Amino acid sequence: MKRLIFAFCALAVVASAAFADVPDATKCSSSLDSTNRLLIVPNTPTAYGGAAFTLTIRNSLNNPINNCLVEVLIAGLTDSKTHLCGGVTTVTGTTNVSGVVSFNIGGGGCFKGANACVIRGNGTEVRNYSAVVSPDYAGTDNVGVAGRWSVSVGLADFSSFSTAYTAGVASCHDYDNGGSMGLADFSVFGACYNKTCTP
Repeated sequence: MKRLIFAFCALAVVASAAFADVPDATKCSSSLDSTNRLLIVPNTPTAYGGAAFTLTIRNSLNNPINNCLVEVLIAGLTDSKTHLCGGVTTVTGTTNVSGVVSFNIGGGGCFKGANACVIRGNGTEVRNYSAVVSPDYAGTDNVGVAGRWSVSVGLADFSSFSTAYTAGVASCHDYDNGGSMGLADFSVFGACYNKTCTP
């Protein structure tokens, strides 16, 4: 009987240790939750601070998970609707002891639709957003078209931004994902003008 009790105790310890590494999406948080979108901006000469975001990864006991592998999966890369600086296809980071990890992803393009940006912690999905947008996008649509990025924010992007801004409707240049374009979007575009990806 003592052996059986010992075996159950050992099993409980092992199970709780494994359980501690499994994120609980309902306990996790992200600074992207307020806009439900990912903003990517070419990062040279400096990264645009407004594109930075953080995630806090926690388990079901609401304890932070240290050393958690966090993956940011961006849709549209394979069909050229989005593009990341340096030709990167996988974006990863590792949480600190507080369960926090920060990102500022350089890139351009637009993709709006299911699973546009999926974030996983230790293989478990913790966030799923339906929009990836960037000032590096020479289009006025609201879904994302292949090849409209150029790894720099320039005149072609400004022309498209101006057309969408004048119309005042939602577009791939609706950076705050508010449903229409306004001064906040103009401010983001102005701050990102002439930014490029590092060669």
